[in-house]
Amino acid sequence: MELDPKKIETAAQKNSMVDLAFSRFLKTQRVQDVDNLVHKIAKEVTAVVDCTACAKCCRALVIAPDYRDVSRLAESVNLETHEFRKKYMRLDSEGDLVMRQRPCPFLRSNRCSVYEARPNLCRRYPYLDEPNFVSSLNRVLRNLHVCPIVFNTYERLKSEYRETRLSQAYLGST
Repeated sequence: MELDPKKIETAAQKNSMVDLAFSRFLKTQRVQDVDNLVHKIAKEVTAVVDCTACAKCCRALVIAPDYRDVSRLAESVNLETHEFRKKYMRLDSEGDLVMRQRPCPFLRSNRCSVYEARPNLCRRYPYLDEPNFVSSLNRVLRNLHVCPIVFNTYERLKSEYRETRLSQAYLGST
């Protein structure tokens, strides 16, 4: 399992064409079968990865809290919602409210200083335990270079399908 963020980024860039082709293959598979395997692998990988050793998601990704998140975050830092928006948020090129800066202004020593009030997107990240993995493959491909959990889950997923296909080919020839 690879945990070094620099090696992960290099490998993800190197494997980008293979990863894209594999994502196309996954779209031909039964959604429930893919979900079951992804959930199993992601659970195993997540148990080994210490997110606070990396925290690259907090440094690299644009955070777009929804209005409930903004309200909860504002309360956690003792600001009125409009003050929080003014201090910490901006409109992006698509007109969405996003955090003004990267890394996230609440990242302290690789830990979230507002963890209990963190946005829903952060709570759900890296989204590998959610249903219909196949429908979110574009997001997965974008996150391969960011998150060790996503990278290692995808690598194991490729390996599992490779082994399954080889087994099927072998069994089919006997």
